[in-house]
Formats: sequence, C-alpha cells, structure tokens
Amino acid sequence: MNENEEKVVTRVTGFIEPVFIGVAPDGKTLNGVGPEDWQRIQEGYACGECLAMFNTFTLQCPVCHTNRLDVPMNVPAPQDWIDHLKERENPSPKPPLRSPLEAIYGVKDDPDVEQVPVAKLRRKR
Repeated sequence: MNENEEKVVTRVTGFIEPVFIGVAPDGKTLNGVGPEDWQRIQEGYACGECLAMFNTFTLQCPVCHTNRLDVPMNVPAPQDWIDHLKERENPSPKPPLRSPLEAIYGVKDDPDVEQVPVAKLRRKR
C-alpha cells in the first residue's frame, strides 16, 4: 500500500451523498448538500469537491488532492508545539527513582538543608 492509499484508508470515513449535482457556468461541478454536511465541509472535515468525509481536520483531500483555499497550507506551528515534539523524540534522562526512606535519610547529608532537632519543632505547652 503506497502513502496516498494509506492516507485514504486511515482518514476517509465515507462520502457525503449530495442532494443535487449541477454544473457551474465555468464548468465546475456544484454539489448541493444538506446543512450538516455543509458545516462539515466548512470546518474541514469533508471535501467540497469529491465529498469525502474525514475523521480529522484535513487541509488537502487524500482522494482528489483538492486544497482548502480558506486556510494557508504553510501555517507555521507555534514554537511550544515544535519544542514539545522535539522533546518527545529525544526525551531527557529521568533521575533515578529513590525510595522514600532513601530520600529522607539522604537529606541528612545535604549541606543545603538545615538540620533542626525534633524537639525544636514540637510546640511547647
């Protein structure tokens, strides 16, 4: 299966059945659809040309390769999305897990942690 066939199989959920089909003066096909289907086309979940329905927002129809004209194809992704994807590809090493007792007793040797005797922490009555 080539890449285009794979896109069609994974993205296309079916096809809209038009209410009528006409021809515009310039020779383009006009597909008359219902309000729900029209909304689906406007929101990018269906193609207005071949009437393929998609399971996700799609800029270029994998069936007829029609591009949406209302959305620029080269919209740059926000930098935090790019950073997140890079981080997922190259995850930073995680610190080793320690048991709670190791964490408590390890504090005793840490010079940045002030050591306070328990007697000072108790309330005086």
